Amino acid sequence: MTTILFLLAILAQDDDAAATAALDKFKADYKSKEATGRASAVAELARTQHEKVAARLGQILGMDVNEVRIAAAKGLGGNTVNRRKAVAMLSVGAAANARDPMVMAAILEAVGKLKEPIGAAEVERHFKSKQIPQAKAAIEAAASIGSRSSVHPLIETLRWLEEGAKEAPAYGNGNGGAGGAAGIGGGGTVDEAGRERERMLRPIVIKALEALTKANRGSAKEWEDWWRTDGARFMSGK
Repeated sequence: MTTILFLLAILAQDDDAAATAALDKFKADYKSKEATGRASAVAELARTQHEKVAARLGQILGMDVNEVRIAAAKGLGGNTVNRRKAVAMLSVGAAANARDPMVMAAILEAVGKLKEPIGAAEVERHFKSKQIPQAKAAIEAAASIGSRSSVHPLIETLRWLEEGAKEAPAYGNGNGGAGGAAGIGGGGTVDEAGRERERMLRPIVIKALEALTKANRGSAKEWEDWWRTDGARFMSGK
């Protein structure tokens, strides 16, 4: 037993030394004036699995330009030392990057790759994002995490998508966009975003629902009917 503890202590020291060396190299490489160079330095640092490295990646999520933040998110998504802590860091990073949809997409994708149940709540918050890449990453992450808690929010998202596409007004109401036509601001503007979101995200939502429930339904109404009859049993795991 003493021998095993001694060997584990040596391995821990080796890991600490590797992390220190990686962080020292990163400190020099991160001084690059080019964002591409700094992003490469972040990706290289992330190859060393250590809590000190993960903490540094978490810090970078709240600083520098988008390209570098995305590299940090991807690095945390590959964490194998403490996945729960990595999810927590990514969640904090999500709050700091709420207005950057491409960074958010990278963060949510990383949460999905970690497959930790505690990440479900974070990705569920972004199902109804009006930014398609962000919503897509959240929905796919939910399927990857596999939490039963995501099913009802996904059904609600499907309903939201269908209603958004249905309510989108016709451009100009046939009068070339003259005033008084239906639309955003009363000017006959088409809400194409609602239709586009439904077109792009609906198949992804249904795929996630099928993966999580092993059921096969189509419209929001069909999924809502399934939830009413089978939802409680599904959530109980029976």
